[in-house]
Amino acid sequence: MINASRLLLLFCTFTVLLLPACGGTWIDDEQNFERVFGFDKPQDVQVLQSYYWKSSHWSTEYRYYISIRSSSEFAKGLTTAESVRPSVVEESALDSCFGNRPSWFAPKPLNRYEMWVSKVSHSYRVLRDKDEGILYVCDEQL
Repeated sequence: MINASRLLLLFCTFTVLLLPACGGTWIDDEQNFERVFGFDKPQDVQVLQSYYWKSSHWSTEYRYYISIRSSSEFAKGLTTAESVRPSVVEESALDSCFGNRPSWFAPKPLNRYEMWVSKVSHSYRVLRDKDEGILYVCDEQL
């Protein structure tokens, strides 16, 4: 019979061994859309490029960048007034998750984008290329 202290020790051992398996880095992985948004990719959305990193640390730490071509309906959902607010695109506004951004993420001069920032998360950003309509989304929690 296993007593409570042995059961606790067994649980802690398994937890410590399994946690590192939860982290990783995924570049242009098919599952990155779901990792970023938490639901399956709709048919009218095309992921152009993506990067997702999650720490294997016990706390929630992540960073992601994703560029997508989508319907106007999906874009409206990302920029709804309930969750984000329009913001001026300037270098200081981009510091939160743009410090280590991939070269493909919002590569044009900043005046070529519209930007929205989260009302909740300090680093969540949505950018829309004014010419091509491509959406760029990034966030990090470190």
